[in-house]
Amino acid sequence: MKKYAVIDIGSNTVRMVIYTAEDTAFHGLFSKKYTLGLAGYIQDGVMSQEGIHKLCGVLLECRTMLEQFDVERYFAFATASLRNIQNTREAVDQVFLVTGFSIDVISGQAEAYLDYYGVMVDAPLENGLLFDIGGGSTELVTIAHDGPGVIESLPIGSLTLAKEYVDKVFPKQSECEKIQARIRKELKKRKLHRLPAHTALCGVGGTARALLMLAQEQQELPDTQRLLTVSQLKKLEKALWKKDGKARELLLKTCPDRLHTIYPGMLILDELVQLSQCETIYISKYGVREGYLRRELARKKKTTEPEK
Repeated sequence: MKKYAVIDIGSNTVRMVIYTAEDTAFHGLFSKKYTLGLAGYIQDGVMSQEGIHKLCGVLLECRTMLEQFDVERYFAFATASLRNIQNTREAVDQVFLVTGFSIDVISGQAEAYLDYYGVMVDAPLENGLLFDIGGGSTELVTIAHDGPGVIESLPIGSLTLAKEYVDKVFPKQSECEKIQARIRKELKKRKLHRLPAHTALCGVGGTARALLMLAQEQQELPDTQRLLTVSQLKKLEKALWKKDGKARELLLKTCPDRLHTIYPGMLILDELVQLSQCETIYISKYGVREGYLRRELARKKKTTEPEK
């Protein structure tokens, strides 16, 4: 079996995963996450030299680790972290010169589709609403029996909302109201507030996984459980919104790197739960990285198949 590496450069984190693969089937072998917070290095739509330098440093570490594995091929892609800045080309060129990594900056719609493509490996869904609450954007895909339907990318994420509206770690009530207003504005702008109801939501990405881990810890759910009921989510949120010592202890124990982003992420999810009128939320272990790898493996298979 051959090894492939995928490096996902997000607004909040950079994650490298090494997979073993045969044909189009794959399995995660090694994972490394860096909480870089690239969105924090953007001012007036431009990523600073410090931010680009920090990214280069992380990618050089990734290259060092890649040398320890016999990797057939590696892929590096960026989402809202680099697509939503004015100096994308400059940043990508500089990263290539310093690290040798050629970064594929994917569009919001491509990210949403790859989320769907990745989820379908783990949990083939016949209907529902898929969401990916990232640091710099939120992707939404409606799913029907014949495949993906509406595909949208909202320019709001847990980290960008925290940076724009939250003064300290935990948002105040007035800050929450501003965040909620912004989320509703973005949904209405794309007419997503008129979507039909869906009984099931499917979440991918760091925010969804963090909320699942928090619920597992707080409610003593088994680690293998990936399905949350809305009542279980509400029970978790009720505890977190107290913002007391127990809430801080739960966050620090379970997901300390998301202390400042989990509340804006919850507010986005709350709007989606209300919008969809869902009963359950399935948290997939796969997402955009697996979708990206699955697409590349399919392309490779197509180019290597003999002509009939």
